Amino acid sequence: MRKTGIIIAREYITRVTRPVFWIATLLAPLGFLLLIVASVIISSYDNESTHVALADESGLFDDYFKQYGLADAADGSVHFHVLERERIPEVETLLKSNGDNKKYQAIIRIPPNYRLENPENPVISCQYAERIGLDKKQFITDRISEMVKRRRMLASNISEEQQAMLNREVEVVFESLMDKNERKGYDAAAAIVGLLMAMAIYISIFFYGTMIMKGVQEEKTNRIIEVLISSVKPFQLMIGKIIGVGAVGLTQFVLWIVLIFLINLMVAPLLGVTIANNSSMASGAGGDVDTDAAEILLRNLALLPYGQIIVLFPLYFLGGFFLYGSLFAALGAAMGEDGDQQSLMIPISLPIIISVFIAMNVMKNPDSSLGFWGSLIPFTSPVVMGALLPFRLPWWHIALSLALLIGGFLLTTYIAARVYRTAILMYGKKISFKELMRWAVAGR
Repeated sequence: MRKTGIIIAREYITRVTRPVFWIATLLAPLGFLLLIVASVIISSYDNESTHVALADESGLFDDYFKQYGLADAADGSVHFHVLERERIPEVETLLKSNGDNKKYQAIIRIPPNYRLENPENPVISCQYAERIGLDKKQFITDRISEMVKRRRMLASNISEEQQAMLNREVEVVFESLMDKNERKGYDAAAAIVGLLMAMAIYISIFFYGTMIMKGVQEEKTNRIIEVLISSVKPFQLMIGKIIGVGAVGLTQFVLWIVLIFLINLMVAPLLGVTIANNSSMASGAGGDVDTDAAEILLRNLALLPYGQIIVLFPLYFLGGFFLYGSLFAALGAAMGEDGDQQSLMIPISLPIIISVFIAMNVMKNPDSSLGFWGSLIPFTSPVVMGALLPFRLPWWHIALSLALLIGGFLLTTYIAARVYRTAILMYGKKISFKELMRWAVAGR
């Protein structure tokens, strides 16, 4: 036990004292800050305006344009200009020309034979000289659809008050019978936090697992392993390396959480003012800015079970890391040339990747059978449970998942130790996956 402790301390101290550890620890929160700032800047950036000419050759919408007009985009990205019919050929010629600084970038044409009551109308076309973009196309489609819908209502002698009543959205309030904290918007808040935790566990397993694999492979290549094996047992060496690197990862996570919290404490008020100013400007421009949705999201973030998350997240992080870390250690011992790495990593990588797809699916439906079984299988439970923890799972579910994860870790460690003991001193031979399986079963 003393020798294992020495190996753990060596792995931890040598990695934590490296400058690259502190550089990565400091740069990650700064990158997180830059990501937030960049998203705010990009969201508030004034896109280049697209001026769309609207040509009604049917004459059905003349009165509508005079009475209602056609509202431009709140952010100024799309502007509509109603054309007189005699100017349509002129605008088409202008659009087809290759000159710069065109007045219009697109023209919408309502054909002469368009009829409001005809379900098989000819299409309304939007011809453009410069690519419009998906968001602008969707905005234009929504505006034209709204225009035709309102025009049909006016033709049916439906008053504006009746139109407003028909277009009024019906709000459905979803409430959980099992948990009164799960109010409107709770699922969205839980899904955001769950996605962040699932991705954190997914990335850490790959990053630190690869670190273990590379360390074992480097010691084997440099023949340092021969000196170490003469002093300690292969199993002690493997366990010491896994726990040491796992402690490094946990330390880095704690530092990241503290730094991100401090950055958020200092920068969030400034970003809040910026976002508020942008929202008020958009509202003044006639846009539909749903500030209530943001308030509901923030309010539900405060209702998440942070006590449960703080206790369980490190357990699933360490459980997943130890489970896959032992497999990566065995893989590093079996490595010969770098070319062997890709083929041998596929069986280990597949369950981790599959667990990410399961996590993304269960965030939409947390109580699905896929989420339940994915949270119990040890190879997928760390990532899947990371996504499910904010949804207030029952304790029996969590206890069963942790018990199976610990059992899976012990089993994979036992199997990986067999492979590690045989492969670590084997040189000059390309090891196949079939041989790895034989060593895992027979031990030699």
